Amino acid sequence: MKSYKLTLLTILLSSFLLTGCTIRLVDYTVISTKNAEIGVDRSLGVPTEGKATYFLGIGLNLEDALDTALEKAGTKYDLLIDGVVSYQNLPFVTIVKVDGLAISSQELKASLGAETYQELLTDKNVYQK
Repeated sequence: MKSYKLTLLTILLSSFLLTGCTIRLVDYTVISTKNAEIGVDRSLGVPTEGKATYFLGIGLNLEDALDTALEKAGTKYDLLIDGVVSYQNLPFVTIVKVDGLAISSQELKASLGAETYQELLTDKNVYQK
């Protein structure tokens, strides 16, 4: 009987430690919860990915993964469009992952022209400090 309980406990503990799941959190276009055509030439961007890992999910946030993705793309990139955010929940560890297309707003402004760029921001209600 003791052997049976120990075997059952080992199986349950093993199945807990060896399982995990990945869930897609949100799709975004320039960090919007609604898909929108923003008129950006996608050839200006580079695909990028960022990850942030948290023990027991403590301190979990999206900003770390976004910052990592933009830093990975390069210092000139400051916008992330057409992205997917997901998190993976493993025993004791949570991973937030961001995939998207990094765009430089300066290059975008240069390609569109200052006036068209400003109209784009106004039409799409883009917040600027």
